[in-house]
Amino acid sequence: MPKNLSQKSSFRLFLWGLLLIPFATVADAVLDAVLFNEGSIQEQLFSPTHHELAIRILYSVFILAAIYLGMHYLANTAQKEGTLRQSNMDLGLAKHDFEEFHDDILRQLRNTATELATSVELLKSQCSHDLDEKTQFFVENICNTSDRLNEQLEITLTLTELSFGEPRREQVKLDELALDIVDELKNKHPERLIEFKIQPWITAWCDPKMLRHVIYSLFSNAIGFIPQSRQGKIEFGMFHRNNQKVFFVRDNGTGFSEAQAKRLFDTFRDNLQDSELPKDSIRLASARRTIHRHGGQVWAEGIQDAGGTIFFTYNSV
Repeated sequence: MPKNLSQKSSFRLFLWGLLLIPFATVADAVLDAVLFNEGSIQEQLFSPTHHELAIRILYSVFILAAIYLGMHYLANTAQKEGTLRQSNMDLGLAKHDFEEFHDDILRQLRNTATELATSVELLKSQCSHDLDEKTQFFVENICNTSDRLNEQLEITLTLTELSFGEPRREQVKLDELALDIVDELKNKHPERLIEFKIQPWITAWCDPKMLRHVIYSLFSNAIGFIPQSRQGKIEFGMFHRNNQKVFFVRDNGTGFSEAQAKRLFDTFRDNLQDSELPKDSIRLASARRTIHRHGGQVWAEGIQDAGGTIFFTYNSV
């Protein structure tokens, strides 16, 4: 079993202390002979007086006492070090168990939500002609809620995977990454008329999975702000501020007030208070958590009925 830091320090202290005793004896003899002219160095070393011998013995006792106190302190430190190491191991095991349990619950919930959505879709397709208008409204509402639940669980699972381990940083072309996300969103929302403007030559030293999750969430949030009847415009770009890259996603949607901007990233937003905002609040909340975890900042600026902009920074170190 390898020695811990405190045990190694105790051993080194003991060796240095033993070496210090003869060194202190020789040093005292040289000082007496050179500075105080009390005989030659040879006489001081081999024929010391009783007074000089008592002083050197006293020096040795002080050194041994210092060694003992130091080793006693390091022994207590070693004991605390071992206790702390064991506590860290127990905490690591508990964290691992919790992460596995949390991941299993999320996957089970997603499977259950998928089964629910499939069952409701089958009910809707097979029995819609037998249902009255009120019942069809309720079935449609259940379908929409189930789809939103599936999407939120998918986001949470993605965020959970991003949260484990250290970020894998590399040089990433964010403009190409954004264009790939645009193609995915256009296939997902073929009915939406949205023009995407991506600033070229945007690069960053970052974790590509993390930035993809953030940009995808911000694009999806921007789509949620744009009414179905409006020709949408979403812009992704970057500028420098105080020698730091600031990225932004701007849209021409319904916008938001300054007070709403402060609540925009809340995980559990009050939909009655903020009925104008997109109901899918978990996207921005997950993006904020991911950005903060990697040392960045995120904020929003907007004007009601005049669009909004989400800004974020990323710590590349």
